[in-house]
Amino acid sequence: MTDGLPAPAGGTPRTVLMCPGQGAYLPGALRHLGEVPSVARVLRTVDTHSTALAGPRASVAGLLTDPAAPEPGRLVRTDPLGFDLATYAAVVACATVLLDLAVSPVHAVLGHSVGDLAALTVAGVITPEQGVRLLHDRDRLLREAALPAAGLLATDLTAEQAADLLSAADLPQVLIAARNAPGQTVLAGPDDQLAAVRHTVLALGRRATPLTSRTAYHHPLLTEVHRAFRRLLRAQPVAPPTLAVYTATTAGPARAPAHLRTVAAAHLTEPLALPRTLHAMRRAGFTTYLDSGPRALLSTLARAALPGCATAAPSRTPAGPDRIRRRLATALP
Repeated sequence: MTDGLPAPAGGTPRTVLMCPGQGAYLPGALRHLGEVPSVARVLRTVDTHSTALAGPRASVAGLLTDPAAPEPGRLVRTDPLGFDLATYAAVVACATVLLDLAVSPVHAVLGHSVGDLAALTVAGVITPEQGVRLLHDRDRLLREAALPAAGLLATDLTAEQAADLLSAADLPQVLIAARNAPGQTVLAGPDDQLAAVRHTVLALGRRATPLTSRTAYHHPLLTEVHRAFRRLLRAQPVAPPTLAVYTATTAGPARAPAHLRTVAAAHLTEPLALPRTLHAMRRAGFTTYLDSGPRALLSTLARAALPGCATAAPSRTPAGPDRIRRRLATALP
């Protein structure tokens, strides 16, 4: 089967590790990996540095190794920073395992939304300690902004259908936040307007699912937060990436320090266009797409955008090292 795109450049198949955003948090997601040294190191670093920054708080290691930890919706309401830290730690920890166990090289990372921070960490651009500090800083900026109640709504509409619906409904503050796949478009905006859109979408017999989110990411509501976060990022040292860095906000890789810092903040206001990035990567020779989260989130989207490509979610739960190793052996060329 082919996706109709040009053949991979250079003739050598290449593999990308995809780093998901908020949907990556699952209670106890790493319960079968907690004793793996690289995973334990990530969890310990996140908890230790978070405590050093703001004092004792709920353990991220506990959230990710205890199946009885709070569900995503409850955690984002009661401890949004804990939710963010756990999401970040889960993706970075899973990525370290995949990189350790992969039987052939991984050549790039692809971040999706706030997963860009994890992707930058996996590629060595920022350290885990920097990632934790940035999430603490972002949490403070979001709290100080006194934002209206707002969120995200996933639909099974195409981007064109969503744009037509929003135009007809005259809801100017609801915008397209993410073009994730041909049949998945995410909307962002104030809660009351999102509720009206959801009612309309459901009345058409289509799907509309509120996403677990503390606010309307990828939306101009966060413009001032974005500006303040960018100012903080200017002072952050960034290292040359050890893996090519891609993001769902642009098609090409990020290389220059200024571009890498832009990637770290893009999820606040920039809309996502994942199929555009995936098609560009396919043309650049990427043929295998591995999901680094505990769910099959991005691998499912990659399969929808690139029919015929090789996709896998080796660390989807439940997964210990042996199961991940077998899944990788099947997925990688």
